[in-house]
Amino acid sequence: MRYSFTFIMTYSTPNNSLKPKVKIGRISYVNVAPVYYLLNGSLKPEWCEIVSSPPAVLNNMLSMGEIDISPVSSVAYALHQNNWLLLPDLSISCLGKVMSVLLAGKLPFEELNNRKVILTDDSASAAKLIKLLFLKNNIRPVFESVTIHNPADIDQDADAALVIGDTALNWEWQTMYVHVRDLGEMWQTLTGLPFVFSVWAVRKKFAEDRPDAVSEVIDLLLNSKEKGLKNIEKIIIDTSNKLALHKDICKKYFNGLFYSLDSSQIKGLNTFFEYLRMEKIISDRVKLSFF
Repeated sequence: MRYSFTFIMTYSTPNNSLKPKVKIGRISYVNVAPVYYLLNGSLKPEWCEIVSSPPAVLNNMLSMGEIDISPVSSVAYALHQNNWLLLPDLSISCLGKVMSVLLAGKLPFEELNNRKVILTDDSASAAKLIKLLFLKNNIRPVFESVTIHNPADIDQDADAALVIGDTALNWEWQTMYVHVRDLGEMWQTLTGLPFVFSVWAVRKKFAEDRPDAVSEVIDLLLNSKEKGLKNIEKIIIDTSNKLALHKDICKKYFNGLFYSLDSSQIKGLNTFFEYLRMEKIISDRVKLSFF
């Protein structure tokens, strides 16, 4: 009796799908598009799980351990500095007008003492910044916090409202309100410095447990940012189509945003934190600790 044998040789190759997932936050506004240019659709590595939400939601998710790495409101880092580390060379910043963080008012800024001002609850940094700017001018409004996605979300009896992100870009606030102030411009007038709205942070525990994964995410985000900025014209067209905004407005918007975290932005960030402490909006000094 003869036996026939068939030998099958197999070769193993690295399987990225077997790598443990890393949950990465993404702000659900168009402003982060350049940083996530290589993390869209089929370009996203299988080991990345992207969680998209407004800044305030991401702040809470990172603090609760529901995500591992995320852009967060700069003031959220100040409140969680003992548990978070910053990622290098990543922020959402401006020097002057930012266009997507606005105080829309029926009255001038200087006349809002004891007046009702609505704050969007989607962002911690913008809310703390406007409170700081009021205090620096000895103005003490009566604040209420709500979710603002369109003008109808603002109470009719409100004298002013803080609107941010795509909501600020999507609506012609200048035609609905007599007095519209850009918070990025107000900060520059006060300090001459950039304002850092968001930074990228990682939970210290995750960084201790998986430092290689954090390094890989940093490389991915920085590479993605570089490619995104090189393809900014495509991002501008995509944003124009998504928000139904004229291309020139979108171009002006992205030209006013910075995604680095250089010495001038760090100075602006430290100045913001120190002003918040001086005005007793936060209690502790803030130290910037990087991964």
